[in-house]
Amino acid sequence: MSDTHQPHDVQRFIEVEVASEPAGPVEQPEQGERAGMSRRSMLKAGALAAATLTAGQARAQEDAPAVATGSVAGMPFRALVRSGTTSSVEDLRLREIKPRQVLVRTTASCGCYTITRNVLGDRNFDAPTIPNHSGFGVVEAVGAEVRRVRTGDRVLVCGTPECGVCYQCLHGNPEACNYLNSQLFNEPIADMADGTAVIQQGAIGGLSEIIVAMEEYCIPLFTDLPDGELSLLGDTLAAGLSATLTYGRVEPGSDVVVFGAGPIGLAAVQGARSQSAGQIIVIEPVAYRREKALELGATTVLDPNVDTDTLVERVREMCYGPTDRLDAGGRYGPGYRYGGADFVIEASGGDLFPPAVETGPDTTGLLALRQSWDVTRGGGHLTLLAAGQQGDISFPTARFCLSTRSIHGGQMGGMHPMRDAPRYVTMIERGAIDAAAVITATYPLDGVVDGFQRVADRTELGVVFVFG
Repeated sequence: MSDTHQPHDVQRFIEVEVASEPAGPVEQPEQGERAGMSRRSMLKAGALAAATLTAGQARAQEDAPAVATGSVAGMPFRALVRSGTTSSVEDLRLREIKPRQVLVRTTASCGCYTITRNVLGDRNFDAPTIPNHSGFGVVEAVGAEVRRVRTGDRVLVCGTPECGVCYQCLHGNPEACNYLNSQLFNEPIADMADGTAVIQQGAIGGLSEIIVAMEEYCIPLFTDLPDGELSLLGDTLAAGLSATLTYGRVEPGSDVVVFGAGPIGLAAVQGARSQSAGQIIVIEPVAYRREKALELGATTVLDPNVDTDTLVERVREMCYGPTDRLDAGGRYGPGYRYGGADFVIEASGGDLFPPAVETGPDTTGLLALRQSWDVTRGGGHLTLLAAGQQGDISFPTARFCLSTRSIHGGQMGGMHPMRDAPRYVTMIERGAIDAAAVITATYPLDGVVDGFQRVADRTELGVVFVFG
């Protein structure tokens, strides 16, 4: 990498007018004296009080976040840019950041399967775009209105924002924070050599030496964990963990079924194990992924190609329980309403590209989606994390209406980013979660296309792109 692509110093300073401290304590007159004060005395006392307040505000300002008042416009950096149906690493020049934006020098970014078509496929953005939807790095500059992070912070740029004040956040659904609608503020952040404006996918990007993100997407993390592991908390690892810890929190001794043993499914396996689940049944067609699932806590792995026609009945029977005595905590029969798992996570999706390894019985992913619903017991929880299914799916009306299942959408598994990311850091630090186990390859910026090809082939589990 040439010198022009190395991190650049950004001028940062805080200008504070500090009033002089009063020479001594201000005597506070008694009520009777105050009533008899002349106007001159009152003004003098008020001025001294104001000076004291100003000095206190100045001292408080010393603890405020650093504010970038110098210009960052023109800063050079490199990024993968999707233009038309081609992807290439380009030299870019940064535009000025806005008052509520954060400039992050990227150190690591994880590769999500749903991004493969944005790098390799036929996805055609409306404008030249930096792909991906998460990243991790160090804050180099912040806009004047930013309060959440400071320059020098190690910060996660999460695939899900959390503002804390919009309607969704105030009603307990920050995974659907209104700032997730990136069309509201996804303006160009840089220009190509010919002056063409460049935006970021989802107002985040991530496959770049620089991320310019709204404050609501940024989470400071105070830990010494490696950058690559922390980058997984912006997407794959956090989504799988949240599926077991947020919407339907896995209970000790419960039956858990996970469809798919990619990085998201394996995170769900670890999340269920951390909650002392009774059974963790993983359904995965790829042999090496089934083996990894067993290493990370699965109690049983099933190949959907072997058990295609009997998979649902088999899983229901496995979750039947030790007794059918209703008065002793049992349940009657393994039927659609009574049999099945307590918690089901569907993380398999469909094949966006022909894989280079074993494939399942249905490349669209619709069969796995329907089976995941079928193996969830009445009253159980089904969380849907996959986004690769192609087509529609139908259910018998009466069974759908009377099944009493709780079905949860899959935006990061219901993650509350500001609350949950630090929790997951602690779980990794204490060994409850092995983030490194799902990272099987790292690539530099110039290897992004090759890395995503491995993701598309499903020959790697977790791929992380490192910068600098």
